[in-house]
Amino acid sequence: MRAVRGGGAAGAGRGARALAFAVATALLHEAAPARADGVGWATAQAAELTRQAEARVAAGEADVALSRYLEAVRFDATYGPAYLGLGALYERAGDPREAERTYTVALDHVRGFVEGYRARAALRGREGRRDEAIADLEAAVALRGDDAGLLQDLAAAYVTAGALPAALGVSRRLSALAAQAGDPAREAAARTQARALSALIAEADPVRAGGADRGPVRRALALYAAAPARGRAADPRRQGR
Repeated sequence: MRAVRGGGAAGAGRGARALAFAVATALLHEAAPARADGVGWATAQAAELTRQAEARVAAGEADVALSRYLEAVRFDATYGPAYLGLGALYERAGDPREAERTYTVALDHVRGFVEGYRARAALRGREGRRDEAIADLEAAVALRGDDAGLLQDLAAAYVTAGALPAALGVSRRLSALAAQAGDPAREAAARTQARALSALIAEADPVRAGGADRGPVRRALALYAAAPARGRAADPRRQGR
C-alpha cells in the first residue's frame, strides 16, 4: 500500500490526476478505435484488467491494483466495475475524497450507473452527509425501482434522517413488490416494518388518516403508498385476462 496509503496528499493528487488523464485519454483517443472494432473487445480488456486489479488487491499489492484499474478505464471509460474497484481502493487507503471523486467521474461517464450511486451514497452516509446520501439512493431507485436491496437501503436512510413518512411509503412499496414476486417471508418482514413505522408516526400516516385532506405532502405520500396496489389491480395478467 505504499503509493496509495503512504503517499498522503501528494499520492492522492497523483491518483486523481492519473484518473482524469485515463478517462480523457480513453474518451479522446483510445476509446474511438476500440469501438470501431467492436465495443465487446474493449470491454473484455477492461474486464480482464479489473479482474487482475482485484487479485492484486487481495494480495496486498495496492500500487499494482491502482495501475490495473487505470488501464481498464483507458480501454473502456464506461466500464463501471473498474471505477467501483478504484473507489473502494481509495476508501480502504483512508482517502474518501478521492473515492468520492472516482464515483462522481463514473456517474459522469457510465449511463444509468446504479451501483455508482449506491457506492457514493454509502460513502456519504458513513461521513454523516445524510441528505446527499439519500439523494444518491433516490437517484438509484429512480433507475431501478424494483430492487429490494436498494429500497431497503433507502428506507433505512429515511429512518436515520427522521423522515418516517417517507420510510413508511418505501416499506409499503417493498411489501407490494414482495407480494407480486410471491415471496411471503420478505412480504411479512416489510409489513412488520411498515406497521412499526405507522405506529411511530400515527396521525401523520397519510393512509391511516383516510380521506382527510392533510396537505399536499401527505396527499403525495398517500398516492405513492397506494400506487403499487393500484398497479397490480390494473395489470390484466393479475385479472386473468
